[in-house]
Amino acid sequence: MPPGRGGPDHGPDSIEILHLEEHFVVVKKPVGVVTAAVRSRSATALDLTREELKRRRERNLRVFPVHEIDRDASGVLVFARTDEATESFRRQFRSRATDRVYLALIEGEIDPATPPTTIRTRMIENARGVGQSIDDHEAAPAGPDKPRATVTHVRPVATRDGLTLVRLRAETDHPYQLRAHMSEAGTPVAGDRAYRSRREDIPRVALHLAEVSFEHPLSGIKEKHSCPAPAPFYELVGKKPPKGAAPAKTITAEGEAKPTHWDNVSEWYDDLIGGKGNDLYERVLLPGTVDLLTDALGDLGGRTILDIACGQGVLSRALAARGASVFAFDAAPGLIERARAEGDADGRIEYAEGDARAIEAIAGERTFDAAACLMALMNIDDLEAALRGAAGALREGGVFVGVMLHPAFRSPRQTAWGWIGDRPEHQRQFRRVDAYMSPSSVEITMNPGAASSGGDAVTTTTFHRPISAIVRAAADAGLVLDRLDEWVSPRESAPGPRADEENRARLEIPMFLAVRARKPE
Repeated sequence: MPPGRGGPDHGPDSIEILHLEEHFVVVKKPVGVVTAAVRSRSATALDLTREELKRRRERNLRVFPVHEIDRDASGVLVFARTDEATESFRRQFRSRATDRVYLALIEGEIDPATPPTTIRTRMIENARGVGQSIDDHEAAPAGPDKPRATVTHVRPVATRDGLTLVRLRAETDHPYQLRAHMSEAGTPVAGDRAYRSRREDIPRVALHLAEVSFEHPLSGIKEKHSCPAPAPFYELVGKKPPKGAAPAKTITAEGEAKPTHWDNVSEWYDDLIGGKGNDLYERVLLPGTVDLLTDALGDLGGRTILDIACGQGVLSRALAARGASVFAFDAAPGLIERARAEGDADGRIEYAEGDARAIEAIAGERTFDAAACLMALMNIDDLEAALRGAAGALREGGVFVGVMLHPAFRSPRQTAWGWIGDRPEHQRQFRRVDAYMSPSSVEITMNPGAASSGGDAVTTTTFHRPISAIVRAAADAGLVLDRLDEWVSPRESAPGPRADEENRARLEIPMFLAVRARKPE
């Protein structure tokens, strides 16, 4: 048992796990607990996480810190569980590839209509262990660390009674960065006596890491994990604390009410693909899909295209921008609402709610020159029904394009990166494949914070199928495969001893599979 466990002055006896999988674990760090330490009189978050894994009878008890949260703050904390994940996460946190959003109560009232601001300073941790900014022309004060560039983005959310709830996005990760920046701006974090807070009525540092986004170390797909701040953060500024939302309902073609899991993650998904942009969509998926359609149909102007499981309409808008008329649908009302809010390209896009397994009922008597399904086929349980519906909606000679994670190399929890060699400069990177031929499914909890707070868990499911099963399902639907593309990631690693090898391997092992098939005339 870690030292100090159980005493009233030594923090909690357990930690709450928000998300657990083979490569990493996400926990909710309490106030007063350090992330990890070589020597500590009380249990660290690392200790508590290992104890919780042991309690759950997990075989793998290895846990590695990849980022930190101040002892006096709370929130989402990520630990790696494998060597590959440790290296991936540490590289991401060093290179600013992650996104960390904090909620904080600060002293002073700032109108929520005030535009977001950005604070940029050079910062050191001085000899007293307190973070402080310095001017470029100043000599660095004596202390254990050298000046580092720091960037904090600030957006007010609500204000009342001398306090303001703000969202703080930490672009850099200097210790105590947010607390120092807020104090130096004259609006210290409430309860933060080390940084000049004057609020004696707030017993803790009102700083909480609410969201952490990063690329999954296996699939490369961006994930966001979150947990709400304590209720007083919201109540003190007159806002109702968030609650875990139950799965939304939608009506299928048969009239049966079924959960629409993607509707509950629509805001997260919109941030991932649409709101903030995504380089893999912009550089690979969208241009690749449009090129496959253009290669088959020529100019898309005047063509009619069915966008299956359209999400928030990213592909629909790209097709409409080229003159196509698009009928797009998705089973998640929240995503359709966001798609409509983006506009319909002068009336060239029509959006509807509907299930990809019941395309006949959605499309009715319409026929289309083409149908496309971008990054959704692997989330449809009845692939055969979806492909039959797509084929039925195509005119003779029509084209179907489907794009997905590569089943051979990017199957969640069945593939992973590995290394051979003793020294970094001589190592070779490879892709390990643990299973491929057997169909399988993987559930991923998309609202770990809400679920841990008592709400119903909202899960999305990825269905793995070998390429042969996909081709066979297309053939059974009456489609004839005429092209298969494999697309790699264009990303490049940050400079380092393994960067060249990582870049080589990335260009050799495809991330996405695109199939194109035609309906015979």
